[in-house]
Amino acid sequence: MAPPHHQLLTQVARMFPDALFYAPTQVPLVALTIDDVPTPGECDDASTRLILKALDTYNRTAKHPVRATFFVITDHFNPGSTILQEILAGGHEIANHGTTDTTPAILQPAQFARHFQEAHDRITDLTQQPIRWYRPGRGLYNRGMVDHIRLTPGYESLVALASMIPFDTMQRLSTPNLNTWYLAQFIFPGAIFVMHGGSMARCVQTAQALPGLLRLIDHQGYRVVTLSELYDSLAPSTASPALDATDATAATAATAETPAEPPPPHRPLPPAPPSRPPA
Repeated sequence: MAPPHHQLLTQVARMFPDALFYAPTQVPLVALTIDDVPTPGECDDASTRLILKALDTYNRTAKHPVRATFFVITDHFNPGSTILQEILAGGHEIANHGTTDTTPAILQPAQFARHFQEAHDRITDLTQQPIRWYRPGRGLYNRGMVDHIRLTPGYESLVALASMIPFDTMQRLSTPNLNTWYLAQFIFPGAIFVMHGGSMARCVQTAQALPGLLRLIDHQGYRVVTLSELYDSLAPSTASPALDATDATAATAATAETPAEPPPPHRPLPPAPPSRPPA
């Protein structure tokens, strides 16, 4: 029997068919995503390199190398930085997290279009590679955002979310050991993990939490892959989780209009964290 939080996640995914919370699969794969990189105002990108070093160190002895998807914020880029090239050289994926660390669901349509497109253009100019995924800040999105993404060549039609509520942004509660324990509660086929960079403190915690988490995932027989690798592992008929014929008809009808004002944001509610911390 699936754990309660997985059952809840399945119900939430059916309520929000425009978002990817997990991949509907029994294949033992999970996706690792890192948000908010790089750290702004850091000329040597030292904090983001801590995460890359943690992944590289683990991969040196891993049977199956870990690959992650890094959701980057372009206003965080530092002049002359090569961090995007280093991410790609490590076998990882780069995705769009917008121009600024904001809540795009409250933006006017034209403002969101600039937020999305400017980030897209800058990333692709620096990497000369296509982008497939966009993740909105705070995990909130609206119909106009979905419409815009679907009209952008190369992007998947689903907003990239995750299988759990991020815990590592709660500065007073977050520690590497607690983050590892918390994320380990959400290991299941098709899970999407999100961890954070964007500051030295967050990068340090992520880099310290990763080795233990990756060992736990490997011990349970799972491979850690990019979001695109996880999505591409699905059969064509299951590529849009929880979207049945009724949902598809409703979604198509809902996208037929483009509102002049920003629609109210969806507020997906992934499974709540476990009720008590580890002993």
